[in-house]
Amino acid sequence: MAWLGFVTLIIIYWCIFISATSGRWGWTVICIWLMPIFAMTITYESGLEINGLMVLICIVMFLVCRRSLLDVKMWNTKLRKRHSIVFGMLYAILFAMFLYSFAEAQIQGYMLNVQGWKSDRWNIWTMLLTLAPMLAVNWVFAQMVFTTIERIYCKKKELTLLSCQFYIASESGVEKGIGKGYFLEGIQNGITYHFRMTRRTFYMLQKEPILNLKTKIGLFGGQYITELDSSQFLKRVRRIDRRDAKIGIIGCIFFTALGIWLFWFKI
Repeated sequence: MAWLGFVTLIIIYWCIFISATSGRWGWTVICIWLMPIFAMTITYESGLEINGLMVLICIVMFLVCRRSLLDVKMWNTKLRKRHSIVFGMLYAILFAMFLYSFAEAQIQGYMLNVQGWKSDRWNIWTMLLTLAPMLAVNWVFAQMVFTTIERIYCKKKELTLLSCQFYIASESGVEKGIGKGYFLEGIQNGITYHFRMTRRTFYMLQKEPILNLKTKIGLFGGQYITELDSSQFLKRVRRIDRRDAKIGIIGCIFFTALGIWLFWFKI
């Protein structure tokens, strides 16, 4: 159990670190699936019942959501065809697993039972207030799983963008707002293409007026860029990579020491 908690802590750290260095907050969000497992390992005592199904659901869903983020340097999911029924069914199934995992963690005593499951403190208003943020977060999970399904099979396509413009803004295009990130706008055959990108990709490409991209088009029409291997691009972010690597190693050492203290000395 100590090893499970230690590995979970390190994975959570690396996800948060990748989120900070890439500008993709999704890496932090997927850590929510690991919270019941981490809470279980922290509070575990001899004789405490372990819910294997909860652990399995959390691990599998973490890996599935992680797959939607892995290796994607630029993406455009707004071009995806609408599949409202499929997405709705996916959302409902994910929410059932999400709610079950956290409910079981509270019932088994791994986490504070704020929702009052199987207790005298159960209250309809408390339940509604705590379910509201879960419904919102589950929307993000559903989008991630939808992307994972879409990336199962992709068609390759060459895309040459002219008059490329790079900017940092929110999803709506304003400089300040929710969903702030790194964006690219380019033109091909009179059609304007928009891509969102990671922080590292932004600094790799921001000086390029013309880009030749190898695009992967998913099952539902989303576009993904996973290859940017030019030595010139890599040279531009060498200093950033070195700085991030130093910070990452220092942070990893700290959290390794914290994990050893938590799971082998304190408990």
